[in-house]
Amino acid sequence: MKPARALRALIVAGLLLAACRNEPAPAPPAEFKAPADGRLTEKQVRAHLAGPPKSAEYQWVAARVREARTAGLTQGMDRKIADSRRRILISLEEKRRTLRDPAKQAALDRQIAEVRRLLQGAPPEVPAAVRENAELVARLERERP
Repeated sequence: MKPARALRALIVAGLLLAACRNEPAPAPPAEFKAPADGRLTEKQVRAHLAGPPKSAEYQWVAARVREARTAGLTQGMDRKIADSRRRILISLEEKRRTLRDPAKQAALDRQIAEVRRLLQGAPPEVPAAVRENAELVARLERERP
């Protein structure tokens, strides 16, 4: 038998012996139960930011992190939109004071009324748990190297 062939035979035999060992199967992972309040812990977020294992807990945390990131982005966008509408309203009201043409005044009055209506429509309330999760995720992501 050639030396390379003999070496391959030994490796295959070793692999077969290792596969045939009578070792107990690993215990199934503990069942994860999501907290009723939906809040993340710092430990969970740190583990998520470090990367998988794909357990039920990891999947739950990953979904909460996505939800928190989305809420953080949405709140920021809502603030920017409201600020922009306030600036538009101020600009329209200043322009309205300088106009003397009744038709142009009426057109601006309609625009002003529409902007005021848009400002009154508050964005949907973000649940406290999601808001707190967003703050935790943002803080821990800022701390990452």
